[in-house]
Amino acid sequence: MTEFIEVRATIEGHERAAALAHAILGAGLAASIDIAEVPSARSGEITWELILITTDRQAATLERRIRETGEGCSVVRAPVTHELDGYPDWLTGGRP
Repeated sequence: MTEFIEVRATIEGHERAAALAHAILGAGLAASIDIAEVPSARSGEITWELILITTDRQAATLERRIRETGEGCSVVRAPVTHELDGYPDWLTGGRP
């Protein structure tokens, strides 16, 4: 079974975030992308968080693609955990 990885990235600016999400999906690097506006550390800037689900094999390539977008990007990745008889944590919001 392929292990799935959740990758969270924050990107400054909606145009950069949208272009990155489009490029990632076009390259087939993520099975799922959720994008949402989040508070920014910089005054007057809008930060977007991308939450991506990918395979373990593609996680490093995906992370590299995100970091290539330049300043204002942060990337965190973690394995998607799930119970044998339950739904994955990312699907249930962490609720049993």
